[in-house]
Amino acid sequence: MKSTKFAGQCKDQAAQREFVDLHMHSTFSDGGLPVRDLIDYCVQQGLTAIAVTDHDNIDSFEDGREYAQDQGIEYVTGVEISSSVGSSDIHILGYLFDPTHLRLNRTLVELRARRVDRAKEIVGRLDKKGVSLNYERVAARAHGGSVGRAHIAAQLVEEEFVATFQDAFNRYLGNDSDLMHDLDSVKLSPAEAIGLILEAGGVPVLAHPCKTNRDDLLDMLVASGLMGIETYCHGQSQASYQKYRSFALKHNLVCTGGADFHVKRIDGRNAPGSLRIPYKVLSQIKEAKEASLTPGR
Repeated sequence: MKSTKFAGQCKDQAAQREFVDLHMHSTFSDGGLPVRDLIDYCVQQGLTAIAVTDHDNIDSFEDGREYAQDQGIEYVTGVEISSSVGSSDIHILGYLFDPTHLRLNRTLVELRARRVDRAKEIVGRLDKKGVSLNYERVAARAHGGSVGRAHIAAQLVEEEFVATFQDAFNRYLGNDSDLMHDLDSVKLSPAEAIGLILEAGGVPVLAHPCKTNRDDLLDMLVASGLMGIETYCHGQSQASYQKYRSFALKHNLVCTGGADFHVKRIDGRNAPGSLRIPYKVLSQIKEAKEASLTPGR
């Protein structure tokens, strides 16, 4: 029989291993793993809780919730809604929303339909430049989920029109490229995205602010109802981390984040759990949701 002291030490050690990752993608958008394979990978990484945040798509929750429960990992609703201001992409993450919320689902279906039209237009513009892709092959990469520029880029690489994924964006698919000029946006405004998540009972969070690089919009986002900001991000400096953490503390925002996992790499780069985010972050998101639903607060 274990001593009380030893049992306490085991409990403390278990608590130290409670990590979460709240930003990742499956094949329902531009991720490389089906939902259940992604859950298995997260379990292997020792994670306690996760949110799959596919672009404009919440099918991952229904597809994986029972499986995640069987695997002993907490699985919360997540989404990454595409919004924009001018030529800037502003990605708004949503957590703990009602996945059956009617307007949320209708809006996401509409956004995905507009993504299809936009992808077909991009493929058509590429063809006029002598870069002929088969749209059906591009769409097949989305496995019935949200079609995006990442799928087109991957097809360009496979068919050797470009050498790398980044080259596809530098030459053709970047926001400032000639090919993308004057192409109709498929996105909401940030305020609309935040409002939609709030209406569905969720917690809206600004994704990777260091990558978005629109600090001039932060106050507007808070005024629109933003409740969190990603401070746990790959590819940011310590100064950037401190800047956004200070902003979050000033405005009572939850500091959250995730690896923004897309594809499995041999070196484990950007794997789920690679940022070692403590479980208390998810607890704070839950508290923020509860506070938002309490009258008078």
